Amino acid sequence: MVVMLSVFFGVVALWTTRNITTPQQHVIFISMTIPKFTVAFAAMSSNRAVPWLAVVNPDSGPGGIGLPGNDDTNYISGVSQLNAQPNVRTIGYVHTMSSTAPIAKLQANITTWKNWGTSFSNISVDGIFFDEASANATYLTQAVSFARQAFGSKPITIVCNFGVKTVAEFYSICDVVVAFESCLNCSPSGDPPPYRSQTTISTNIPSGLQGQAAILVHDFSGTAVDGSTANAALLQQYANTLVSNGVGWSYITSSSGYNSLTTSPATVGAFAADIASA
Repeated sequence: MVVMLSVFFGVVALWTTRNITTPQQHVIFISMTIPKFTVAFAAMSSNRAVPWLAVVNPDSGPGGIGLPGNDDTNYISGVSQLNAQPNVRTIGYVHTMSSTAPIAKLQANITTWKNWGTSFSNISVDGIFFDEASANATYLTQAVSFARQAFGSKPITIVCNFGVKTVAEFYSICDVVVAFESCLNCSPSGDPPPYRSQTTISTNIPSGLQGQAAILVHDFSGTAVDGSTANAALLQQYANTLVSNGVGWSYITSSSGYNSLTTSPATVGAFAADIASA
């Protein structure tokens, strides 16, 4: 689940893929303030071969005001800067509440996101991020179908965050499926499960669908479950493994709860550079 701590921009998660024409690998991160956007833009400009998806979340969705940019100059400025980046696609956040949110509410949020494109500023979004997705194919199909219809002829990217292993059926509904979201090694009991690199990739992603899958790891610090030290060398090793397996999307951060882009060793710039060089 994406954590929302609303300061200026609320939550913005940025994903990248290594090759803009043939997606192979991407990064995601969370930012709340304009200074952190500066860090993000620096990582983007330093890794132009890596396309990014920027998931924008004013308030568990497009915001309660219902106007483009939530009628907030901070959002209007920030999202227009994201859209000015040649390797960024901006994605609007929608909270499904594990398929318990009323479909009408999801449709209203999707329509509001679509209407961001009517602003005088360049703050349109290029897709929808369905958070807390669950294994309810009927519900998710209805939500995704409405989103594609709402945006009409404009191609959009649909991201579904299950956070756990799910069946291949959902990869035909969603363009990107978050198949794992957890910490490096934050629970001795294994709940939530720690990241195990190759084992996690092989266990959580259906065969042949690695290119649509996303792996998200936070709290990259201390030691991994196998005793390896969470340092720059392990970060590069993990990036290499993700790329060699053809995993489409990923983000590893040393931050707890995605609250920082600059916590070492897995800063957003370091991970983006590791993906670019893998």
